[in-house]
Amino acid sequence: MKLYDKITVFGLVLAMLFLSGCTDDVAAYMGTWKRVADGDSMYRGFTLGGNGIAASINNTETQYNAWHRKRDTLWLSGKRFTDTTVLPFTDTMTVKKLSQDSLVLLYKGELLHFSRE
Repeated sequence: MKLYDKITVFGLVLAMLFLSGCTDDVAAYMGTWKRVADGDSMYRGFTLGGNGIAASINNTETQYNAWHRKRDTLWLSGKRFTDTTVLPFTDTMTVKKLSQDSLVLLYKGELLHFSRE
């Protein structure tokens, strides 16, 4: 094998290793996540489904319909309902921790702890 061919093969192997380390594991985020907020007796949360579909749980003011994640940022989009208006929104959160049964998000300076249902 010529030196040029060896360099090309080595470059391709490095590129594949780099790309495999950068893949987003969307499946790790999919599922139903819930939390009980301080002073609340009912849990609230959301479901992250395939194809970027999201849904709210026990939240009449906020209706999630979409989600997206890139690296350590999670975006949840939907509609917020007030007495007089319906407003589209996108919340941007930083993922601080993700495990099989726990998701911790930083949102507006507050850590939100969710457990997988």
